[in-house]
Amino acid sequence: MKTAGQILQTAREAARLDIEDVTRITKIRSQFLRSLEADDYGRLPNATVTRGFVRNYAEFLNLNPLHLLAVFRRDFVENRQGQIVPRGMVEPVNKISFWTPRTTVIAVVSLIFTVFTAYLLYQYQLLTGPPVLEVTAPAVSTTVAENTVEITGKTDPEATLSVNGELVALDKGGEFFLRVSLIPGPNMITITATAKSGKKTVVTRDVNRVDNL
Repeated sequence: MKTAGQILQTAREAARLDIEDVTRITKIRSQFLRSLEADDYGRLPNATVTRGFVRNYAEFLNLNPLHLLAVFRRDFVENRQGQIVPRGMVEPVNKISFWTPRTTVIAVVSLIFTVFTAYLLYQYQLLTGPPVLEVTAPAVSTTVAENTVEITGKTDPEATLSVNGELVALDKGGEFFLRVSLIPGPNMITITATAKSGKKTVVTRDVNRVDNL
């Protein structure tokens, strides 16, 4: 697909005309004509003058000036500085940069607010919700041959822990460790963590004691 400059050059050469011949009749300087044919619009005065050159040159070569101007507009456009550049290189006039110093400040403040709100919600949940209770031993439905079983786990350091109704002291960090006596046969062990709000988390373990495994 030819450019406006290529169409003009082809028509001039077909008419067996030199650049100087065109200059003499159209009064358009030879350097401007060469720039038109080379699509080198950076060497031309401005967009308005260039469109006039394209029109006059087309009429001189008996070409349709409206067609040439349409081809010219297809490939080139005037940027904000008034320069003629390839259409793909111009920045859209209506383009709005979203990321500005103002939006950066808003984003940072929003992030800080979100993190702070999440922290407050977490603290509120710790104060008003049931405490976390993790029992690592014994496993669910355990069978042992001993008369005691080891109970280990972790809960909220601020919570109160009891095992089968007996209070258990927590280590630093909320960890606990103790041994519970077993009777022969099935044993139900109930571990309860109670928060300051009074809400509880209960975990049970079934431990079966047998004399011989």
